[in-house]
Amino acid sequence: MKISLRKKLIFLNLSLLFFVTVAASVISTYEIQKYYKTQILEQMSTQLEELEYLLANTELADLSQNLLFNFVQQTQMRISLIDSLGIVIFDSNVSRDSLRFLENHYTRPEIQMSLTKKIGYDKRNSASIHKPMFYTAKVFDRKSATGNPLLEKIYFIRLAIPLKKVKDVQKAVFWKIFSGGALALVLVAFISYFFANRLTFPIHKLSVVAESIKKGNLEAHFEHNKEDELGELADLLNQMLDKLRDDLVQLHKLEKMRTQFLGNVSHELRTPIFAVQGYLETLIQMKKVEPKKQKKFIKKAYRQTARLNSLLTDLIDISRIESGEMKMIFRNFNLSKWLNKIIDDMKETARENNVILAFVNKNDKNTFVIGDKNRLKQVILNLVNNAIKYNIPEGRVNVGYEQNGDQITIFVSDTGRGISKEHINRIFERFYRVDKERSRDVGGTGLGLAIVKHIVEAHDSRIFVKSEVNEGTTFSFSLNRADQ
Repeated sequence: MKISLRKKLIFLNLSLLFFVTVAASVISTYEIQKYYKTQILEQMSTQLEELEYLLANTELADLSQNLLFNFVQQTQMRISLIDSLGIVIFDSNVSRDSLRFLENHYTRPEIQMSLTKKIGYDKRNSASIHKPMFYTAKVFDRKSATGNPLLEKIYFIRLAIPLKKVKDVQKAVFWKIFSGGALALVLVAFISYFFANRLTFPIHKLSVVAESIKKGNLEAHFEHNKEDELGELADLLNQMLDKLRDDLVQLHKLEKMRTQFLGNVSHELRTPIFAVQGYLETLIQMKKVEPKKQKKFIKKAYRQTARLNSLLTDLIDISRIESGEMKMIFRNFNLSKWLNKIIDDMKETARENNVILAFVNKNDKNTFVIGDKNRLKQVILNLVNNAIKYNIPEGRVNVGYEQNGDQITIFVSDTGRGISKEHINRIFERFYRVDKERSRDVGGTGLGLAIVKHIVEAHDSRIFVKSEVNEGTTFSFSLNRADQ
């Protein structure tokens, strides 16, 4: 069974109040009873002394005279006068004729206590009148009774009051405490209900919004108007919701990119595979194949397998880069010697495409940078290859660098056909081609510039493009200068 937070709070407050009230009632009742008993004892002690004074200073002809009964009526107490042997010689609740039938009182607790203490007391059921009574007794001061034979018989004076009076007072006190506790319980119940509602209502609002989000309403918002912990929680949930929206947008974008990527990969793989398959089927089906034509088909099939190999290599590289598996090893190296060697290795490719490839900083021998030589070589090879393949006949490709403070800017510039502005922002996307037919003809995989972008960014740099249609294109990026 689900119990709401509001009910739990109300139940907790009432439970605490109940236990506190009960504890307070018990402790208060005990302390009040103790105090009241002390007060009664002090009052009866005072009245014992008053009675002693009256007895000692009054000429008594008869112990039953009106003086004692007037005292009884005024104090509402029972008077007993007892001799030294414990025989009762006067009792305001017992007739004089019946005194001889009373038990000896010498062994009574209050009598025995009065022998050692100023005042003796006890509470018990009276054997003579059969009612619960509270007794106090003291030894009579016989000095003042000298010469009065009647007073000389008195050794103990005792007062008693019915315990019913004491219990009535205690009961009245208990019910007052209980009534006050019950009233407090009711008031706290209403107050707890009010504040529990105020406390749990914002939480309920949060849960309603959360339930709405659970059902798919991502436009929901956790509203609040308080600067407290619940307000902080609402703000935090709103931030989480904003991040969730962004993550979902990014997820949809990635899903779209994944779908496009898979489509592009399957298309790019299918083209060379189908080409190789076509060439091989042609060779198989031809009964007589001229050696020259056979060689031509084999060369074409070989170029397609080479293209397929390049595509798979680039796919593996970009997958490793984007997953973080490709680790970079940053070291200091001589930039001029490194670039000069790469360009020398690519001059044959440039000659085959009727393009001039030149290294601008050939005479500089002392420029050092920090980076991963192998991955940066992949960048330069991609940029130079593109600059050669997409150039014009007898065009030119310049590779070099410029010093800019602590940065060295490396560039690859060509005199090719250039790239129009609407394509520049997209050329680093995977499988994006400005001229799809020409790209396939020259063996491009559509992943080279995407790989270049990732490697350059891994060096805390950016790849920049400047291009004018029919004038040429320049790619550039910067590396940190290193000490020699």
